[in-house]
Amino acid sequence: MNDAIRSEPGSEGKSEIAESSSSIEGGEFRIDPGDNSRWGWRRVSRDVSSGDELDYEDHRAILRRAYSAWCSNPLAGQIVNLTTWFVMGKGVGFTSTDPMVQEILNRFWNDPDNDMHIAQHWMSNELQIYGEIFCRFFTNPFDGSVKMAMIDPLEIREIVSDADDVRKPVAFLREYKKAGLPDEWIETFTKHGGNGWFPSAEDNVKEVIDGNEIIHVKVNNVSNRKRGMSELYRVLPWLDAYDRWLEDRLSINKARGSYAFLRKVPTVPSKASGPFETDSSGKYVVPKPGSILVVHESEDWEVLAPSIGADDAKEDGRAIKLMIAAGSGIFEHYFGDPSTGNLATTRSMELAMVKKFEDRQRLFEGVFKKIFQRVIDAGVKCGVIPADVDRGVEVSFPPIAPEDVASLTDTLIKQVDSGLLSKDSARRMIPWIGDPVREKEKLELESD
Repeated sequence: MNDAIRSEPGSEGKSEIAESSSSIEGGEFRIDPGDNSRWGWRRVSRDVSSGDELDYEDHRAILRRAYSAWCSNPLAGQIVNLTTWFVMGKGVGFTSTDPMVQEILNRFWNDPDNDMHIAQHWMSNELQIYGEIFCRFFTNPFDGSVKMAMIDPLEIREIVSDADDVRKPVAFLREYKKAGLPDEWIETFTKHGGNGWFPSAEDNVKEVIDGNEIIHVKVNNVSNRKRGMSELYRVLPWLDAYDRWLEDRLSINKARGSYAFLRKVPTVPSKASGPFETDSSGKYVVPKPGSILVVHESEDWEVLAPSIGADDAKEDGRAIKLMIAAGSGIFEHYFGDPSTGNLATTRSMELAMVKKFEDRQRLFEGVFKKIFQRVIDAGVKCGVIPADVDRGVEVSFPPIAPEDVASLTDTLIKQVDSGLLSKDSARRMIPWIGDPVREKEKLELESD
């Protein structure tokens, strides 16, 4: 980047060092004409008051663009969906050594209000689209039951962090619109036996949420940033560029199908003849494709087609797609082009992608352990389980690649046979076994 020294209006001759940065491209991102940042300048030195964070509207515009791309762009949808499919697979497994802890965790997981069987996949999708998720908890003080709700990141206006530790949130400022229903809809619903209260008009709600009520998970950030960044942010300009390139190719191919007739007639009019006829307005009626032209032997007919000069554009499109693949960590053959490599090269090149999925599994392992500890804390606080209960919880994920199943099984068998690992521990390490205790009971019943 090029550094430059410039003076701000009203700075009384004081100069500031700034560096150029490309502005964010896209439909929703608008730059205020009265703002000096419209030229693409930003401060090199850190502004302590703002922490160099994007302001709320700019961050919101990026999130809305990322969500729109996920909804409408096939490549963006594939990036998000593939990561969720590989990371979550058939679902997360968890086991506790204490039966009481396992029971309250199962009750939390299977609670229809929490719907964690589906919510775990939503969490993975939202973490990629928005770069962060906000899990809010509500505890029943009487029975210790815990409800978890996901807050839309677009509704979080600001995060107030500890003055000495930016990573420790103190409060979350939430702003959202409570949707209202027209009076005629409420009246119709009531007439048909419905009951309940519905707001009749939109209401703008501002809420301050205690930092202890929310688990905030963020990716693509550094230690001094409060918010995460969408994983699609890096590839949004290239997704737009690929869309435009495909549209241009469609236009070119459409134009390539256009043609015109060149008819050279002899100097003697009586020898000129051909299939051209005129309509009521005197315009020539062009022969339809596949027509047989019967003309005088002295006439010369040619078909004129446009010379596009863009026959070899495959590499141009692949270059753009490679930028998308590099930015997302998903290899190009997952974007619908299996001709980019054979089985051997594909397996060797996919190691980086597998490591990405494993890293995301480790991140979610920590997230679910935090969630489970909150459930255990609620149970201890209301007296459902004793305070000295074993809080240990193991979280497991399905294997990323099918061949991992055989490899993991062989490894566990060898460790059990050599006495390095017990059978109970081996069962807990197998991700597709939901409850090792019940699995052991089933095996004992089958052996009897």
